[in-house]
Parts: sequence; structure tokens; C-alpha cells
Amino acid sequence: NESRTDKVDTILFSDCIYNEECAIALGQTISHLLKPGGNVIGVLPDFRVGLTLFQERMRKNGFTQTNIPILAMHAMHEQSNGFACSGGGGKDYQLVLWR
Repeated sequence: NESRTDKVDTILFSDCIYNEECAIALGQTISHLLKPGGNVIGVLPDFRVGLTLFQERMRKNGFTQTNIPILAMHAMHEQSNGFACSGGGGKDYQLVLWR
């Protein structure tokens, strides 16, 4: 049924924000698809335009942000190459959970 709007419990994304337009579009998509009380997990590069706008909009929509330390994860799995982001070790990226 094409008119049916299914909502999801969790949204997982990585590296989706390149400018303020992307920040707005991602926020609207999350609002449209996520069930109330759902979780959003994202990997965000620290160096992109639009990140601050996205994080502000998430807070305004009632989400609480929890940053998960990537470097701590990398150190735990050092021998298996651990967490990799764009071929690197997660430097200059944030792993974030919103509830």
C-alpha cells in the first residue's frame, strides 16, 4: 500500500551532511521515518558545513545527543584495525547516538 507510512525504531547513517541543505533534509527524513522514542545513530565528520545546524535541529526536535568516543573504540580493537572511517581510524569524526 503506497499510502502507508511505516516508521522505524532505529535510523543508522554515516557521512550524510555536506552543507546546510543536507542537514535540513536529513533532519526532515528522520522526523518522517522514526517512531516516537526511536534511536538515531550517526557518524559525522567534524569538518563539514551544516553539522551545527543539524545538531541544533535534533535538539529542538526533542533528541538528546550522546557522543560515543571513537578513539576509545579504536584502542580496544587496535590489533584488528578497530573502527575505520573513510579508511582512517575515526580521527575527525563523531559517533553519535540521539534518543
